[in-house]
Amino acid sequence: MKKRIAVASYTLGNTAMGQPSPTYQNAVYQAGGLAFLTGAVLTEEDAEEIYQNYDGLILSGGADINEEFLGVPLHEKALPASRERDITEFLLARRFMAGEKPILAICRGEQVLNVAMGGTHDQHIFDRPEVVIAHQNDATRHEVRVLPGTLLTSIFPGKETLTVNSTHHQAVKTLAPCFTLNAVSPDGVIESYSFGDRVLATQWHPERLLEEGMKPVFDWFIGKCEETCDGRKL
Repeated sequence: MKKRIAVASYTLGNTAMGQPSPTYQNAVYQAGGLAFLTGAVLTEEDAEEIYQNYDGLILSGGADINEEFLGVPLHEKALPASRERDITEFLLARRFMAGEKPILAICRGEQVLNVAMGGTHDQHIFDRPEVVIAHQNDATRHEVRVLPGTLLTSIFPGKETLTVNSTHHQAVKTLAPCFTLNAVSPDGVIESYSFGDRVLATQWHPERLLEEGMKPVFDWFIGKCEETCDGRKL
C-alpha cells in the first residue's frame, strides 16, 4: 500500500495564501507515495485525526508567519499567511513532533517547525549585512555546505555541498534546542536541520528540483514513512 502523506494546508478565507503548489504532490508521487491536502486543522483533535490517518507530514512553502505566533512586531516587509494556515501548521507540527512519524518541512515549513519547537525567527534576512545571496529570486541557485555526520549527509552520500534554489526573505534565526544543524549557506543562512533520522527541514524547495538532483529527499521521506508507519488507522 502506498504511503499517504498529509500536506498542510488548504485554509479558510484566502486560499491563494494557503494552497500548496501541485509540485509537492508530484514529488511525493514520483517517490512512491500519495499526497493529500489537509484542509483547515484548527483544534488539537483535528491534528490528532490527521496524525492517526496519515503516514507522514509535509509542511510546505508559502507566505510569512503572523507576528502573534512570533511574539514580536510584524516587520514592514513581511507578507503574512492567513491566521488559519498558521494555526493549522503549528498544530500539525507539534503533533507529529510528539509522535514517531516523519516530517519534511520546506521553506516556510522549515521556519514554522522551528518556531513551533521553540526556535527564533528572522523576519527579513536582508537586514543582515552579511547576507549577499539573492535568496528571494526564483532563478537563484547557490551552494550550501553540508555538515558531516548529519541526516542530509546520509541522503546525499559523499556530498560536502549541494546546489539549491532560493525563494525566501525570512529564515531560521536560532535553532530550537531539539534540532541539529545540517546545512548553511555561504552568507550564513541556516538552510537545513534535522531531528533524529525522521525529520528533515530545508530552506530550499527540493520539490522544484527533482530534475536537478533533489529527488533523493523525497525518496528518503517516503522510505522513512514505510519504515515507521505500518500502524495507520485507515
